[in-house]
Amino acid sequence: MWLKLKNFLRQWQGVFLIAPSVTAIVLALNTTGLFQLLEWAALDQYFRLRHREPPDSRLLLVTIDEADTRQVGQWPVPDAVLTELITKLKAAQPRAIGLNLYRDLPVEPGYQQWVEVMKSTPNLIGIEKQVGNPIAPPPTLKKLKQVSLADLIVDSDGKIRRSLISIKTDNEGVQLSLGVRLALMYLEKEGINLEVADAQKQHYRLGKAYFVPFSSNDGGYIRADAKGYQILLNFRGEEQNFETVSMRDVLANRVPSEKIRDRILLIGSTAESTNSLFYTPYDSRLFTNPRRMPGVVIQANLTSQILSGALDGRSFIKVLPTPIEWLEVLCCSFIGAAGSWLLLENKQLRNKGLPPLLILSSGTLLAGSLTLTGTYLIFLRGWWLPIVPSLLTLIISTITITDYYYRKSQREAEQKYRSIFENALEGIFQTTPDGHYLNANPALAKIYGYDSPEALIANITNIEKQLYCDPNRRQEFVQIMEQKGQLEVFEAQVYRQDRSIIWISEQARSVYDSQGQLLYYQGFVEDITERKQAETEREKFTNELFELNQAFSRFVPSQFLHLLKKDNIADVQLGDQVQQEMSVLFADIRNFTTLSEGMSPEENFRFINSYLSHMEPAIIANQGFIDKYIGDAIMALFNGEADDAVKGAISMLKRLRSYNSYRQRVGYLPIEIGIGINTGLMMLGTVGGNTHMDSTVISDAVNLASRVEGLTKDYGVSLLISHHTFTGLVQPGKYPLRFIDKLKVKGKSEAVSVFEVFEADPPEIKAGKLKTKALFEEAVLNYHLKRFRSATTLFQGCLELAPQDKTAQIYLQRSQRLSQQ
Repeated sequence: MWLKLKNFLRQWQGVFLIAPSVTAIVLALNTTGLFQLLEWAALDQYFRLRHREPPDSRLLLVTIDEADTRQVGQWPVPDAVLTELITKLKAAQPRAIGLNLYRDLPVEPGYQQWVEVMKSTPNLIGIEKQVGNPIAPPPTLKKLKQVSLADLIVDSDGKIRRSLISIKTDNEGVQLSLGVRLALMYLEKEGINLEVADAQKQHYRLGKAYFVPFSSNDGGYIRADAKGYQILLNFRGEEQNFETVSMRDVLANRVPSEKIRDRILLIGSTAESTNSLFYTPYDSRLFTNPRRMPGVVIQANLTSQILSGALDGRSFIKVLPTPIEWLEVLCCSFIGAAGSWLLLENKQLRNKGLPPLLILSSGTLLAGSLTLTGTYLIFLRGWWLPIVPSLLTLIISTITITDYYYRKSQREAEQKYRSIFENALEGIFQTTPDGHYLNANPALAKIYGYDSPEALIANITNIEKQLYCDPNRRQEFVQIMEQKGQLEVFEAQVYRQDRSIIWISEQARSVYDSQGQLLYYQGFVEDITERKQAETEREKFTNELFELNQAFSRFVPSQFLHLLKKDNIADVQLGDQVQQEMSVLFADIRNFTTLSEGMSPEENFRFINSYLSHMEPAIIANQGFIDKYIGDAIMALFNGEADDAVKGAISMLKRLRSYNSYRQRVGYLPIEIGIGINTGLMMLGTVGGNTHMDSTVISDAVNLASRVEGLTKDYGVSLLISHHTFTGLVQPGKYPLRFIDKLKVKGKSEAVSVFEVFEADPPEIKAGKLKTKALFEEAVLNYHLKRFRSATTLFQGCLELAPQDKTAQIYLQRSQRLSQQ
């Protein structure tokens, strides 16, 4: 538990240090009054943003505007006019009348009548000014104790945001302000009187309203003058938020009595020429000229505030105790610091590629907006929280924690880089374009055979000439860096300190200053000498293995391994076998014994190898492979269609014709071969013992192919195929062939049909056989039916058309002999 707490505190120590520090600094600056004007401006904006409240039906303003003064013809208004005005208003039975006009001196005509009206109007309250330059009240009203204060408290920026409730007079009495006096008169008839809630703190209760005196540091105020009993004004609004009638309308009897009865009347000037206008929170306009508020409207706001609070429970402007305000500012500071820290540490946001400053700016803007919105909503509930200090601490904490985070990250990155730099197994370098080392780590010094990085930097002053075995490689390195700014793999041979040569691989990138000027190349070096040696050895081994495989393939065809489903000769085991339908081809040189008797052993081998090398390509080109050489004979296998074997045989005979032309040109006799093909099910596999093993094919089909090849001599043809191969042909009609015989071969009990394929015969012989094909096969049929005389006649007919047809000659001789028996 303690370890987790310790790790948490270590991780968040920046937040815990910065948030209180920023709060302390902002609050210290706040105590100097630095933010007072900003705080007032924010409060003014909240007043202007607040929704407009309905007019207070308990008040009626009787205004004296410019039109009234023009109608009267002078200012101040004569006593006679006031006498008439009050008389008409009093007749409508208002609950209280407040005269917000200074009348310390008579204004003739009509002063005596005015005195009489004042004496006869007990609910008429006049005003005096006691703060600053005093202005006396009307003497008559003073004697009747029907006088209140009209003093307004102006802040240092010239605006009114507070109101005097009362002051102590010289004779230890209490003088109430006009708005308060009128409100109390109204509430008294409602049965609501002022009560003491806390005498020591001067807290009072009036109906639903609770009065707390303003102190010098309340809200955004710093060391304000808090003399007298003051409260913060919770304005209802401007003049349009109150019901008004003009003096001329009252004098002209245009105001019905019902509009006046039982209401508080406030009489005052709204004319600019009377200089009775004051700046308030509503006077700040961004796009319009400031509009000042008449003093009578300010008094109306105070009266309405007290009435609404006492009767309706409308809130006064309240403030938090100073320690609680400090705590609220501290919370905002923590929100800014902690929120920024969380955003900066959020891996998901970083992985999405969003710029940290964009995320932070958006977060700060959101948090600031929420702070302003929150304080505004609380203001609507009647609370004035510190706006500027809260916002400032949030923003400053955000900026400070961001700076702290990046400084911390930079320090960690530098420490990490230094750790990597010092402990890396790879060499790390910084070099100038002209070939000097600026920096090197111990691993690089070790690779190049130096005792320390300092020794390497001091000794190598020209990389191109001192380090690279081929100086051109350094030039190539620089060219690539100039063109691309980086390289991934750059291999070269270099000299170590002892002049031994090693292979290295470099990765590098160009580093530029803020003006785009190249500072140095930075990168990594890896010693790849062992890898290069291994590559050389591997290449040598691969070549040897390839040569060995090539040699093996001469003895064991790769097709044979493929049929056994083996990757290489090493995988073959004794007894491996597979059964598959294939075509087997046997080819043999005619009269080879006679030929070989006239040659030496060396000439024999040279002749056989020359012949076989001409035949092998024909087999391979038609998807076959040579299973074995048996002296001068060839045994080949075709695991595809039977057509492949027939095409291979035809190609062999055509290549033989070309080979014979060559032999005749150099003085040798031409040779003849016979080819037999059979198709059937065969077993391919390995046979032998522990010390010697060979590949072979076992099947009656192989023996039959050998017998068919032997029949080529008996019938004087070059190529015979069995009926098994014939039926396996995809397109038999594609080949020029004819039925030769049906006979029992040695070792077989069943008769075998054989066919001659004469595609490779000389053109004149081929043409003759094609011309006599039907006649020849009819003659063979008669021969087998033992109609030897008919067969003789037919074979004679064949020879007349194709005199070089050896098979027809053989059959003719047989038929003639048998017909004479």
